[in-house]
Amino acid sequence: MKKIVIIAGDKSGDLYGGLLSKKLKEKFPSLELYSFGGRHLARNSYQVIDTISHSVSGIYEVIFTIRKFINIFNTTLAYIDRLKPDLIILIDFPDFNLRLAQKINKKYPVFYYVSPQIWAWRKQRINLIRKYIDKMTVIFKFEEVFYKENNIDALYFGHPLLEIIEEVPSVSSKNIITFMPGSRRNELKRHLPVLAETYKILRKHLKGYAFRIINPDNIEKDYYRKYIEDIEIVPHSYKAIRESEFIISSSGTATVEIAILEIPYIVIYKVNPISWHIIKTLVKTKYAGMVNILSSKTVVKELLQENAAPDKIAALTLDYINDKEKYTALRNELKKVKALLMPQGATDKFSDYIGRYLSLK
Repeated sequence: MKKIVIIAGDKSGDLYGGLLSKKLKEKFPSLELYSFGGRHLARNSYQVIDTISHSVSGIYEVIFTIRKFINIFNTTLAYIDRLKPDLIILIDFPDFNLRLAQKINKKYPVFYYVSPQIWAWRKQRINLIRKYIDKMTVIFKFEEVFYKENNIDALYFGHPLLEIIEEVPSVSSKNIITFMPGSRRNELKRHLPVLAETYKILRKHLKGYAFRIINPDNIEKDYYRKYIEDIEIVPHSYKAIRESEFIISSSGTATVEIAILEIPYIVIYKVNPISWHIIKTLVKTKYAGMVNILSSKTVVKELLQENAAPDKIAALTLDYINDKEKYTALRNELKKVKALLMPQGATDKFSDYIGRYLSLK
């Protein structure tokens, strides 16, 4: 009986891993799956540790959780050595997963799913990938080109979000302004005070509009009430995104979800000033949002760090709401993004590839 270990450390990795584990179990019922991740992976695998609840962002912020991650790392490594899996699939989460691959040191086959953004910063990590990763499976076409130019075997099947989102029923956008402030607590601590003030401004100017926060399942609703008492809070769903007329979103996977659903939005992001200084020094890309990186131009406006201020966020939002020509132009640009994420069926194809690799029946 073949055994696979899947390791994810953030919400998007858990989402992609959850779909992958579902496809693998459907195709190969005798396969044993073990996971380090969140609720999506847990549905179709034996979950060893819930790693998602410990997720943080920002270089400075990670320092304060390093002891916890060392303990999780050592537990993970020990479990893998006891289990002796036929394949390990590492999903994103590079500071943890690349170190883990190095420690495993080719004792077991290792696939990496969802590339670290080494094309943007810390490109030296490509040497670890070349040495310790057997297959790199990417979710953006340009990443496949990047790896092949650097003599690394890369696989591209399309973006998994196209599969995940494709069955969302079509609904008309309503007079709803939605905030998506992030899925990590340290993100929320920086974004929610700003969005609370933004909310006060917008509701004065947008009479007849409803406002809501979309809430990921790892954050309790009461957490938001510390910052905004009188706003609707709804669970994360693609239906909730699609109902929105306009969205103010933290940078991250959510922005690709919103783009696929073709809802006009802007990106905000704030980190600790020390982290921001380091990031500005190291990052080689012009944009923070993936839609802009994919398009090689500013499709979606980005308000980062000191520019992520309530008056600026509100003014830009009102500009799109009040200027229907500008609003429609943004929506039309987002429609083009889907073509850059094709083909459909990425996870289905990847699971078939894993089946052939392990000679599963």
